[in-house]
Amino acid sequence: MDAKELFREGQGFFVEGKYGESIASFSKAIEAGEKTEIAFLSRGVAYFRMEQFDKAMQDFSFVIDINSRNFRAYFYRGISYMTKEDYENAIKDFDNTIKINSGYGAAFFARGTAYAQIGNEYEAQRSIQSAIACSETSMQWITDHYGI
Repeated sequence: MDAKELFREGQGFFVEGKYGESIASFSKAIEAGEKTEIAFLSRGVAYFRMEQFDKAMQDFSFVIDINSRNFRAYFYRGISYMTKEDYENAIKDFDNTIKINSGYGAAFFARGTAYAQIGNEYEAQRSIQSAIACSETSMQWITDHYGI
């Protein structure tokens, strides 16, 4: 199998919830030359699902090195930091996520959770309110475009 076929195989395993197999296929694809941000991001998310947070963070960091505007890599790395109770670095990653994609409500919610964990209730509340506003904006967009 070539690198692209191995990558597609990894995606198939991921969709089936076979994260260990997907990691193996993504790793083979990367070794075979598929050194793309989507390959590292995909493997990182599979590591994340397997609760191998250090390996996930390595892949997310590599994605950020490739493309510093990949908000998903910042977001997932921030969540990984939270699992390690490193809330300060998590907040930095959520800040970067929000700078890149200001409508990503999940990042506001996660940042609010991280602020709450360090006892900064003011920033926690502000972030959660922003998350709610993002949700309302998304719902309004659906209503405006689909008449629901």
